[in-house]
Amino acid sequence: MSGQRWSYSLTPHDEATATRVGYLRQEPMLGQPHRNTNYSEGDLYEAWQHGLTAGSEIALARMLGFESFVPSFNTFKDELDIPGVCEVRYSQTQRGLRFTDRDYPEAIYVLMSEGINQRTRRDGPNWLSPPYKALGWIMGIDCLYNEWQFNNDTWYVPINSLNPMDKLIGSLGQI
Repeated sequence: MSGQRWSYSLTPHDEATATRVGYLRQEPMLGQPHRNTNYSEGDLYEAWQHGLTAGSEIALARMLGFESFVPSFNTFKDELDIPGVCEVRYSQTQRGLRFTDRDYPEAIYVLMSEGINQRTRRDGPNWLSPPYKALGWIMGIDCLYNEWQFNNDTWYVPINSLNPMDKLIGSLGQI
């Protein structure tokens, strides 16, 4: 199980769901720059970024066989991104997997990239998005190496230090 297993293109329905969830994740912050750390980029960008991230959660869930998965919003870290499975991190820059002191040391983190990270033209009849890619995974506690520390509360795990996706299935047990 490799290669194609760890790549997924959103269907139009998946993309619509990601767009809706992205908006709902940003909605509580709309027009409130003081509540939004990245407001210098504005609400439109923030909603798009939330949608892009929700798309990565949908893509990983589909890769893992969860066909009816819908990302949550307004859970404020009360549950894993894919409940009972893992947290999902998305990187446009492929800088590495971000882990903060607000994250779960006991959780599995999967790094996703690509997907709808720029404007694309599509052709029918299936209208699929550019594929999201699963780059690797790591346990939260394993992110806390000094050489990966970015500042007092953030670590970036290099992509080449992540576990291969094919080893994730064994770590999760039978899905």
